Amino acid sequence: MFHLAMQRIITTAFFLLYATTAIAQGYRGRDFWVCFPENAAIEGNKTLHLSLFITAEARTKGTIVNMLDSSRRSFSVETDASTEVDIDTEIEIRSSELAESKSLHITSDHDITLYVVSHRPASTDSYAAIPTSLLGTHYMAAGYTMLQNGPEAFTSQAATIATEDNTLVTVHLTATIGDGIWHAHSKGQTAIIPLNRGQTFQIQGAEIYTDNDLTGTAFTSDKPVAFFTGHRCATIPSGYSFCDMLLEMEPPEIDWGREFILAKFQEKDFYVARVIAASDSTDVSIDGQHAATLASGAFYEIDTLHNDALLTTSKPALVAQYATSSNADSVKVGDPFMLFVIPSDRFIRTVTTASVTVGAFRHFLNIVLPTAALPSLRLDGLRVNAKNSLRWMKPVRENIAPGGSYSILTFEAPEGRHLLQCSAPMAVYSYGFGERGSNYDSYGHACGMRLGK
Repeated sequence: MFHLAMQRIITTAFFLLYATTAIAQGYRGRDFWVCFPENAAIEGNKTLHLSLFITAEARTKGTIVNMLDSSRRSFSVETDASTEVDIDTEIEIRSSELAESKSLHITSDHDITLYVVSHRPASTDSYAAIPTSLLGTHYMAAGYTMLQNGPEAFTSQAATIATEDNTLVTVHLTATIGDGIWHAHSKGQTAIIPLNRGQTFQIQGAEIYTDNDLTGTAFTSDKPVAFFTGHRCATIPSGYSFCDMLLEMEPPEIDWGREFILAKFQEKDFYVARVIAASDSTDVSIDGQHAATLASGAFYEIDTLHNDALLTTSKPALVAQYATSSNADSVKVGDPFMLFVIPSDRFIRTVTTASVTVGAFRHFLNIVLPTAALPSLRLDGLRVNAKNSLRWMKPVRENIAPGGSYSILTFEAPEGRHLLQCSAPMAVYSYGFGERGSNYDSYGHACGMRLGK
């Protein structure tokens, strides 16, 4: 017991020697704005559950302000721990093209990592919240194809939160939104929306038109805003059962990248990816082979990626990676989720994760890091790789990424908070698939990246 404690103290000191603040901390912060876009439709008794998972490395106190009713509630987190806070479901944004005050403002006296979860049985997704100081003014939506579900259709959606009064948000549409009767806006149109601090504005693809995939729709603002994107309930690839919510908080366009290492999801035969271009004449290559040239706001979809992949672009781009529907492959587990792939020049050295569901779920971590840095990787203070098993962390695989200089590790992780540290910057992705009674459910998100200069 004494030896273990001493090992953790030495490890912590070692990492403090080389970890610069920006590369070490990623999305840690003390001020956040978050919201909950719409999660599918109510089916039977599938009750909606919204929650925050808050982790901290020091004893922390904080406040959550619900901008809908100005109510305040306090929270506290012990050192090296996490806590879950349930949120009133009235704050879910169910509208399209309407300014509302459906946001949460979270502040704390020490740095926290914040994960946000929207859960309805068989429709769950999550995201890592970006601190207010790292928000930007240029974004593009990432969604997916419409799903016709009987008389109702589920479409892609995007939402934004103003962090300051008198904010002007400009939306340039790549799809038709609205109900097609009296407030429909067509593909190619531009709208300017005035918002005050804490106000939200969500758009959803029009259910009665076929050109309703919002992917590539541009949001720009004259002051920093938070931006969220995804889908109410998508099947992936289109046409396969079953659907699940897609949700991510997007990094600003200024932080997009040109090189991406895509790691296959455990328990799945294959995955899907979309590349969204920020600028005209963006060339896309996969494992060294040219695949497409994109205009600004256009996207390229790869729907049959069976292995890890190296994706490069000639100009900055956003890459969304999707888990498939349970009936799309031979492994009948989970349903879709969406996460954003971290550019290789935006990796970080310290990551705090938290499993964001409880019950009948299997939780996994995909870790992408330079092969030379493998000996320095620590999980909860202990040295580990895919060849030396820890009783609380099951190694699943180790693979050399395309290109040869990076390795990909996959671990099956127990519920709870986990701290990952490495001598070189890395990318960490957290995801999980339901089993038994939760078999058609899943979540997934990137666990932070370096933003800003």
